[in-house]
Amino acid sequence: MFFHSMRDIERDVQLVSTACMLNAVPGFLNIAEGVALMSLAASTYGAPAVVEVGSFKGRSTSFLAAGCHLAGRGHVYAVDHFRGSPEHQQGGHEETAEIVSDGTTLNAFRKNIAGFGLQSYVTEIVGSSGEIAQSWSRPVRLLFIDGDHSYDGTSADYNAWYPFVEKGGIICMHDYRNQWYLDGVTKFIDETMLPSPGLEHLACVHSLMVFRKK
Repeated sequence: MFFHSMRDIERDVQLVSTACMLNAVPGFLNIAEGVALMSLAASTYGAPAVVEVGSFKGRSTSFLAAGCHLAGRGHVYAVDHFRGSPEHQQGGHEETAEIVSDGTTLNAFRKNIAGFGLQSYVTEIVGSSGEIAQSWSRPVRLLFIDGDHSYDGTSADYNAWYPFVEKGGIICMHDYRNQWYLDGVTKFIDETMLPSPGLEHLACVHSLMVFRKK
């Protein structure tokens, strides 16, 4: 029989309590996926850096940063041009008011991160994922990709950031088997990541795929 220690129980309570609060941040990550990201950010060892590709209004960023806060270690680098993906533009299936009116979600992102007091755990890096990766040099213990959902975009983000993930590090991909992205994210994961000898598939939480780099 397996028993949780009191410390484990207290941490689980903290995770659930924090997740309920962060669920107020707008975005497309469901709460189970958010808890998974928060738990991974809190529990994975290695380099401090957690990199998120695609931050939108800061929902997933908040879960990752909250995990770093709970663990007392780590920092989230939020990589995004904040102009939204094609689906967020006017007429898209996820049309976003801030994109239509202002052309950016950056102000909403900053407001949401600050609203939960997580700004000391987050550094926004505004720009193209590929261009930012070219000037990046630090090891990454947790990589979360939720950017351009096309096949080419997913492939570009993965290939740009994969080299920085340290051995034993975690790679998370969002929107697997989402009906809108079957020819993009899903196809890339099925064809490239699942068969890869360099990756171990750990879990699937709703549409969040979790891998470990061998």
